[in-house]
Amino acid sequence: MNHKDSKRLSQAVEQYLLQRIEQGYPDTHIDTQCKILQDFRLFVERPPKEWDEIFTLEILKEFMQQGDSNERRRAVRGLAKFLYQQRQISHPIPLKSRQKLPEIFEAYLHYCATARYDTEKTVQHIRRVLEAFCHYLRQHNLNLSAITIEQIDAFNQEYNAAYARQSQKLNRNCLKLFLKYLYHERRVLKRDFAALLKVPRIFHRTKPSCFLRTDEIQQLFDNMTPTTPAELRAYAIVHIAYTMGLRPQEISRLTLDDIQFTKAEMHVKYRKAGFPVTMPIPLKTLKAITVYLVGGRPENNCRELFLQCCRPYRPVSSPTVCHAINACMRKAGLPEEATPYWLRHTHAQHLLEAGVSVFEIKEMLGHDDIEATKRYLHIHIKLMRRVILGELV
Repeated sequence: MNHKDSKRLSQAVEQYLLQRIEQGYPDTHIDTQCKILQDFRLFVERPPKEWDEIFTLEILKEFMQQGDSNERRRAVRGLAKFLYQQRQISHPIPLKSRQKLPEIFEAYLHYCATARYDTEKTVQHIRRVLEAFCHYLRQHNLNLSAITIEQIDAFNQEYNAAYARQSQKLNRNCLKLFLKYLYHERRVLKRDFAALLKVPRIFHRTKPSCFLRTDEIQQLFDNMTPTTPAELRAYAIVHIAYTMGLRPQEISRLTLDDIQFTKAEMHVKYRKAGFPVTMPIPLKTLKAITVYLVGGRPENNCRELFLQCCRPYRPVSSPTVCHAINACMRKAGLPEEATPYWLRHTHAQHLLEAGVSVFEIKEMLGHDDIEATKRYLHIHIKLMRRVILGELV
């Protein structure tokens, strides 16, 4: 490792430990992490290693042999995850050894993590699909640039044979987005095979998606008492879910930098379909967020908007957002089967009733496919009565 990389690693360790201190970790934990990471810095300097070679599973295994393996694994993996989130390394340390893919495959995985903001778990799943696809190409001596839709279909049938229907759909979507990338971004394919690769629709429910009526929404907010930090956080979360239609995962990944208070706008970077969007924030929602920031959010240098209420004040996860919404629904006496996604469905339904087109709703909800949007919407009974019966409702 040259002097520049050594200094870079020392600064990274210092920044990582400062973040842990700000998050409220005890001194004993910080001291242990500091000692291990200093040992790690010395370890990768003898013999010297390049920056891209430091955070690999092989290096971690070698380092773990020199002391308490569990503590060393947690410390180095934590530092690698921190650097990955800071975009200083292309990927965190994998859980197991992985196959080195051709450059264009690796470039796409990097694109998923940095341009589409896919989660680490999603990128790992995409890698598994691409590993299988790469193996199929080599096994049949196929050139990626000359592949046909028939060969792609053959791979789909072979690879998905052992998977359940929902997993099959997910695997096809991964391949479909990769084909889009090859055609639109890299110009490797002569045709957009993604348009020809149809993913069959799978119906999970015998009933359509549900939403809340106007009186139920009023009932929900009437029964919320935002006084404690947890209640203030839940109050802001419910407002965002209802008035902006965001998914629980999107809410959990919001940061302070995403909110422009003077413009009353929110920039949502991490969307399921990978399409960032800037949305107006309703006044009541903006007030709910402000009240949480003033009276409920712990003092912390983390940029995430919603934090846990107890030390070490980590950013909330998607399940935490779901739990907060569910607790509010149960307290308000809403139907037992009501879920956080009912608020998203309600948002879409209200947009339809306000005269917004289904194509505009698709963009607001962040859907990749118009069919997904259509399944959210229900027959507008009031509009039907006005058109068919001539009623003024």
